[in-house]
Amino acid sequence: MKFATLTSCFERLEATSSRNDMTALLARLLAGSAPDEIGIVCYFVLGEIGPGYSGVNLGIGDRTAAAAIALAAGADPASVEAAARELGDYGDAAARLTGRPAEGLAEFFPTAGSLTVADVHRGFMEIARASGPGSADRKTRILAAMLAAATPLERRYLIRLVTGEMRLGAGDMTLLDALAEAFLGSKAQRPHLEHAYNLSSDIGHVARTLQERGLPGVSAISVTLHRPIRPMLTQRVALLSEILERIGSPVIAVEEKYDGERVQAHKDGDDVTLFSRRLSDVTHQYPDIVRHVRRCVTADTAILDGEAVAFDHETGIYRPFQTLMRRRRKHRVREVAGVIPAIYRVFDLLYVNGESYLRRSYPDRRARLEEVLGRDEQISPAGRIVTGDLDGITEFYLSCIERGLEGVVCKSCAEDSFYRAGAREWQWIKWKTDYAPDLSDTLDLVVIGANAGRGKRAGTYGSVLCAAYNNEEDIFQTVCGMGTGFSDADLADLPRRLAGVRVDRRPARVMVNPQAAPDFWFAPAKVVEVLGLEITESPVHTCNWDPERRRGLALRFPRFVRWRDEKSPEVATTVAEVAAMFRRRRGA
Repeated sequence: MKFATLTSCFERLEATSSRNDMTALLARLLAGSAPDEIGIVCYFVLGEIGPGYSGVNLGIGDRTAAAAIALAAGADPASVEAAARELGDYGDAAARLTGRPAEGLAEFFPTAGSLTVADVHRGFMEIARASGPGSADRKTRILAAMLAAATPLERRYLIRLVTGEMRLGAGDMTLLDALAEAFLGSKAQRPHLEHAYNLSSDIGHVARTLQERGLPGVSAISVTLHRPIRPMLTQRVALLSEILERIGSPVIAVEEKYDGERVQAHKDGDDVTLFSRRLSDVTHQYPDIVRHVRRCVTADTAILDGEAVAFDHETGIYRPFQTLMRRRRKHRVREVAGVIPAIYRVFDLLYVNGESYLRRSYPDRRARLEEVLGRDEQISPAGRIVTGDLDGITEFYLSCIERGLEGVVCKSCAEDSFYRAGAREWQWIKWKTDYAPDLSDTLDLVVIGANAGRGKRAGTYGSVLCAAYNNEEDIFQTVCGMGTGFSDADLADLPRRLAGVRVDRRPARVMVNPQAAPDFWFAPAKVVEVLGLEITESPVHTCNWDPERRRGLALRFPRFVRWRDEKSPEVATTVAEVAAMFRRRRGA
């Protein structure tokens, strides 16, 4: 496939405001992709170079991109920077600038105007592999060579791909819909593909398998070590008393809920890989947890689901999430780990000694977990009780809060209490600290727009427009505008934080009423934790929109709590969750 064919589709995707049109465009693109390139096409559509867990890092920021554009155009880097400031996008700056490229670039891509998708991927992988002395210059020259061999439109998307700012608005569920339409005739067949994707976390692998071996091949995709499983997610309730009724089993497990980072650990002998909630490889970030897994997990092979938590061994107190995040760094990792040690609390076992445990009940998984992982100060099964009594749940919850924990997660102990990868069902319910009189929990919402600041906030954004995720339709529906809770530093940082996702028009997967339309639009990518007073009906916001009554749901008095960079937009609070909280508060 010519790269020009792909970028032409990108341009049409960027221009559409209809998710159905987006799906149809992608279906035609995928149907015309060759078996050795369909996976790459999927990654590029999502703005990635490979599956998220692969750890492919191009290491190209704005400065390197500007240097490559200048080299390809025979221009001064300062003129590139000026064009990017004027246009608001390095990709558009690359498309605009023309000139005679520097000498020696043809060694990488000798024929101008004939780039293929495979050529571009090869170039990106060469950039990713460049390391050591002179690597920065090599990265710049390889990218410049691609730009010199590209058309203006191709240059725009080459730069956007390498800087991670594609802005197409296509999510993984939209891409799965397109695959289903292209190869199975209807997006109604998406659940089969989604299951394989939840097990493999590699949409390119699913696409290749579907094209080559059809649905039987996709159905054969299974759990594989060092390839993360998409995590099972929790539901929430408005009242603690609802938990037993919602879960529905006579007894439930009530586990400690930690204020840390969810980490999936894969052990294959002494080879240990750790993945974050967003399925990124974070092995380097937690050398202490790697040691704990090697030392304490008795099984030869295992996949564990748990939480990395900062812990003060002198006081026996769990430290907050913000403390743990100080360990997010590339350098001096072991030094900082000595100052902020992390322990690993494991709450599930997904695979052991060659056998998947996803279709085992929670009690079976927990029993086997306790066999392969003994209790240790550094690594142990999550603390819990098993009860059918509301008073018992309440007492355990209060004891967790007293010990510095976030709350509890209540889990079904029924025979069908399987681990449903990627699903958010009533098998698991979380209950956290009461943040406000009417809401029992904060909401994780996606920033999809902003309004210009005025007065003291001139020069930055005055408020942001936040949305919940409609997982059935794969769209984002607005639930509140938020301008409070931000510190002065938070406000000053908003333009930088949101620069990479700013787009010129409403993204296709965003549903907004005209009266709520913001001054600026953002592709749905950034997740923020929000505290509010209550959920009410609204003629303005589109969350759980009722077209007959022309009413949605809104969060009143929203207040910024923190950014949730570790969360992807598709695991944000769902529209169904917001609607359920609204109904239960009113006894419906």
